[in-house]
Amino acid sequence: MATRGTRAIGRQRSGDAPLTWVRLWQRRLYSSAKADPQRTFGVLYDKVCDFAVLYEAWLRVSANGGAAGVDGRSIEQIREDGVVKFLEELQQKLRQGTYQPEPIRRTYIPKPDGRQRPLGIPTVTDRVAQMAVKLVIEPLFEADFLDCSHGFRPRRNAHQAIRAIERGWRVGLRWVVDVDLQSYFDTIPHGRLLQLVRRRVHDPRIMGWIRSWLKAGVLDAGTLNYPEAGTPQGGVLSPLLANIYLHEVDRRWQRKGPRVRLVRYADDMVLLCVSETEARREHAQLQAVIESLGLRLNDVKTHVVAMREGFDFVGFSFRRGQYRRAGKQRETLIKVPRTRAIKSALANIKQAVKAVPLGEAVPVAVQAVNRRLRGWVNYFRISNARPTVKRLVWHATRQLRLFLRRRYQRKGSQYSRRWTDAYFHDHLGLYRVDELLGRKVAQC
Repeated sequence: MATRGTRAIGRQRSGDAPLTWVRLWQRRLYSSAKADPQRTFGVLYDKVCDFAVLYEAWLRVSANGGAAGVDGRSIEQIREDGVVKFLEELQQKLRQGTYQPEPIRRTYIPKPDGRQRPLGIPTVTDRVAQMAVKLVIEPLFEADFLDCSHGFRPRRNAHQAIRAIERGWRVGLRWVVDVDLQSYFDTIPHGRLLQLVRRRVHDPRIMGWIRSWLKAGVLDAGTLNYPEAGTPQGGVLSPLLANIYLHEVDRRWQRKGPRVRLVRYADDMVLLCVSETEARREHAQLQAVIESLGLRLNDVKTHVVAMREGFDFVGFSFRRGQYRRAGKQRETLIKVPRTRAIKSALANIKQAVKAVPLGEAVPVAVQAVNRRLRGWVNYFRISNARPTVKRLVWHATRQLRLFLRRRYQRKGSQYSRRWTDAYFHDHLGLYRVDELLGRKVAQC
């Protein structure tokens, strides 16, 4: 006999096509919130505990992968032990009020400037619980979020933010306040954040879970610390909470009119202005607003600049370009991949090849390189990226030659003539530049 969990999985999978049952239910929540901007929702925990919601949360968490948390339990282990059993145990804890999050495992990844970026890795159980809460409350806040916000939102992406900047250029907004927040995710005040969440969510259980995730200890090199501010980068719910907090900035600038436009991608933002005088005035006002929210601007990286002088945003560098029309030289705004994005891509290709054991078949190394080329080009193909893509493909062939040289113990004078570019492209399937840029390449 099927358990309640397996029946719920069937219900979730066989929802009204093309939308799942959970998605249809999210749309109803969104419509209710959109119809009444002042409405708060008092009973939501029962929806979080619905098995179909938990199962959808598991699907999303497991698809994202990720390492195990402090309990050492990985996604693969949960699959082996039984997903339905795992979800039913979590459902019972949530319903009975016995659920308590584990501490977050702190890890660090290198930044391009040599510093370390801290990441927090919750346990898989906590990630699924956070995802279930996110599925329930996100539609309520999506009904409030403004069009200037593009990061970590459904059906929104960095390319839309880029197009918003280009539209600003076309209507004469030629000055930019390039904004950088100092350690944003680590400095969000918990009390103020919870007040903003309560504008829409008044369910005491959900608010208790969110508070417990914010206050969960962080295990860093064997030492357990309890943060007084911030939301950990790496948490499933963190991007939504970050958007809820910075929505206060969006609200301040939505009534500025056509002379000032805010474009924001998570904590990366620019203000587009008509003149330098206006840009400097907006910069001063923004600083006051940011400080009123308990945050800080990075004074070194936040500055006022003319678009033609160039600025960086979400991995792209914008700068002045020229073209000739009707016999006159005209200005345009061009975008190219940032230098550090190129360096990162070169390093990732090299690392992808080095990670392949020498005894492995050569096409395995080629596939690993192709995956990195695909992902990089799919993001940067909207820019003037051809010269960079040529460089990346050349770098890929060089790394593959070095792989074959190590494998067959060939000298440097032998490998370049033996394994030509055509060998990698025609026989092993390495992408050519035109293949990458000719059309969007589907992700695996």
